[in-house]
Amino acid sequence: MAGKSQSYSSMASRERRFYSRMAWALVALVFIGFAPSFYLKPLGLSYPRPNPTLIPNLMLHGTVFTAWVLIFLAQVSLVSAGRRDQHRALGVVGFLLGLAMIPVMYVTAVWQVVRASQPPFTDPLTWTAVPLVGIPVFAVMLWLGWRTTRRDLQAHKRLMLGLMIMLTQPAIARLPLAPPVLIGFSVLSSLSLLLFVPLFIWDLRSRGALHWASKLGAALYALVVVAQIFFLATPGIWSAFAKHLPGVSG
Repeated sequence: MAGKSQSYSSMASRERRFYSRMAWALVALVFIGFAPSFYLKPLGLSYPRPNPTLIPNLMLHGTVFTAWVLIFLAQVSLVSAGRRDQHRALGVVGFLLGLAMIPVMYVTAVWQVVRASQPPFTDPLTWTAVPLVGIPVFAVMLWLGWRTTRRDLQAHKRLMLGLMIMLTQPAIARLPLAPPVLIGFSVLSSLSLLLFVPLFIWDLRSRGALHWASKLGAALYALVVVAQIFFLATPGIWSAFAKHLPGVSG
């Protein structure tokens, strides 16, 4: 019995380290990616990417997004510290904030049309496909993460980590690792999918098989990336739909 207890304690410790390291790595990616256009914009730091003026709705979007990222980091840290009571309480705030992010993401996406803040390889209407096709998946992942909070903690952890991985895509797409062309966007978005690899490795080491939540998160995100690239490569399809969306001006 003592051996089993020690083995369980060791596994729990390794699990906490894994999620903590992943959380810090993802938060670092978000900060680096958005440093020129948001976090450090007053300092004049710039990547070779569009850095639009921070009008109020963009400030709101960035603030809400940052708050969710910080809550995610705090949640992981609370679990590592054994403060599950505070983790559950903050989880309610995180879920409500996640719900609020949905209309904020939509408004930010459609209002960018009139500002024409898209990359040079596409047009304003077509560019709305990038944020908008991800919103339904974000909503599904958020809801499943909430539903599994008490029913299946292992699924909950993986769903929330997968959700955070998805939210790093805009930051990774802004890194100066590829030119601002469709191929560059496609490569960087595909690279962001590789962030699921550490989760897969953890699943195999800890369980001997991939967890259903890990597979679901990766599959849904892959669908988002494929859909984004498809609509950007065939602009007439999405733009014909997007021009009828509420709030679009173009």
